[in-house]
Amino acid sequence: MRWWKKNGLNILPIRQDFSRYNLEKLRQDAFAGLSVTLIVFPQAMAYALLAGLPIEYGLYGATVAAFVAALFAGSHFLSLGPTNATAALLVNSFATLGIPTEKMPILLPTLLVLTGGFLILSAFLNLANVVQYVSRSVISGYITAVVIIVIVNQIHNVLGFNLATIQDNAFTFIDTCSATWSGLPGIEGSSVFISLITLYIHRFIKTKFPKSPVALTIIALACLTYILQKVMNIQVQVLTSIDASVWHAPWVGFSLDNLNLVADSALILSFICLVDSTIVLKSLSSRIGQKANANQMAFGLGLANIFCGLFSGMPVSASLIRSSTNYTSGARTSFASLFCGCFCLLCIICLGPFFHYIPKAGLATLIIILACSFLDKHTLKVVITSTRSDTCVFFVTFVAAFLFPLSTAIYIGVFLSIALFLKKAAVPAFFEYTYDENNEISEFDPNTPILKQSEITIIHTEGNLFFASSEIFRDQMRMISERPSLKIIILKMRNVMYIDATCILALEELLYYMYLNKRVLILSEVNKYILKVLQRSKLIEFIGLENIFIDKRSQSNLSTALALKHAQNIIGDKNFYVRVLVVNNKKKRI
Repeated sequence: MRWWKKNGLNILPIRQDFSRYNLEKLRQDAFAGLSVTLIVFPQAMAYALLAGLPIEYGLYGATVAAFVAALFAGSHFLSLGPTNATAALLVNSFATLGIPTEKMPILLPTLLVLTGGFLILSAFLNLANVVQYVSRSVISGYITAVVIIVIVNQIHNVLGFNLATIQDNAFTFIDTCSATWSGLPGIEGSSVFISLITLYIHRFIKTKFPKSPVALTIIALACLTYILQKVMNIQVQVLTSIDASVWHAPWVGFSLDNLNLVADSALILSFICLVDSTIVLKSLSSRIGQKANANQMAFGLGLANIFCGLFSGMPVSASLIRSSTNYTSGARTSFASLFCGCFCLLCIICLGPFFHYIPKAGLATLIIILACSFLDKHTLKVVITSTRSDTCVFFVTFVAAFLFPLSTAIYIGVFLSIALFLKKAAVPAFFEYTYDENNEISEFDPNTPILKQSEITIIHTEGNLFFASSEIFRDQMRMISERPSLKIIILKMRNVMYIDATCILALEELLYYMYLNKRVLILSEVNKYILKVLQRSKLIEFIGLENIFIDKRSQSNLSTALALKHAQNIIGDKNFYVRVLVVNNKKKRI
């Protein structure tokens, strides 16, 4: 039990929510679960179609993952289920192995169980936080490539022809493009019409009902298909109905040969699931000021993939859109995910027999819309424009995704990031000093009573600030910002020679957190390089030009003196207390 607690693991974290549950929490959790269901249900069908699987695999995966996430993930806002990235990686992994679509359901259970085993192992070995050594440039390059691959893979469904009839082995991106081009003469008019009307319907519904545009669009398309088929006698390519009574566990696919065949794909799939989910967890945790437990999340994610393998599901990961919806809808406990699973199961039973009215072209169009929305334009701009190394990593990963399998592209990007890490490694250490009763500088005692005066903290930073040190820097700064008497932090940056996009984004999150807590960040002794990065990334607009003081080499203390005077004017109180914090790499870390 001590070993579990040491790694931050809880065998059944939902017990804590159950002990303090009440009717008000039940009402809010039920509403949040329903809100997420309206998103995950149509997405699950779309992602299954994207992966080349029957749509029930996506729906079963979403349902199973929701139940498992409630019991074991340890987060009241985290939503697990099929995602764009895992679906695209799945179809490309099988394509790389040369496995045709019809044999995918046979190997899928082995792949998912092995993937879940790798994720649980990462939680047990406390490896879930290793993703901090993967820069956002790698992830952004990979996701951007996946979006393009997703769009190209759906063009034939949008236009109404089948790639399998044109080229049986269209496994690579180039093969898919070639087969799609060859199939253009076989465009079906009804499919094109439905695709165009889907764009219009989705755009209209999104303006009226922004919280559930995909679900309502599918309902509208089903009604349209019914009219075309029953009233106008126009044939439309549609999905197949689902009979929940035949839901079974696919034990036939488990064998040692299959285990060896999918081992490499399972390893990279577990890595992508871990990276995606950790980014979602830490992003939302930082937004609401909670500590992220990545090991517990990895444990729940591993179990979710194992159970999906045992019950005809597909790979699952955390979704930023669904998790954000869960949080903004007022989820109070993990029971929100439990309600989501119940609603998904109810929808499968009640609506499954009517899925033959959902047109393939309309669902493919929605997949393309969802894929485009997966791109974060702000993050892309920061990654591409901040530094040359970030730009290089981004484009190397992006191009590699088209030339090699996605797993190889990830390996290339990670290797390049680690190479940059070893070249510029500098993890900051934090030491705090103050003035003692003899007016001499001494090390600060954390047990010092809280002061009533307004507090200004001056932080001296030395070394490079990049993706490996971003999390430590952000967390330490946020810890300092939590002091009740603190009003302003002055960050001295004279000896900071390098800062990358990951740290820029971490600093942006810190600024948002400080803003919510009515704190102000001032930068002093900013050199020309750091100023240029702040300008390129547009972070200078968030900090405020009035809160940035340029370094004056001829007058070494002038910049900080002006910053301190500016801080005093902001506080409007002459009676304030100053603490000094030193950040370097030569002393022990606190």
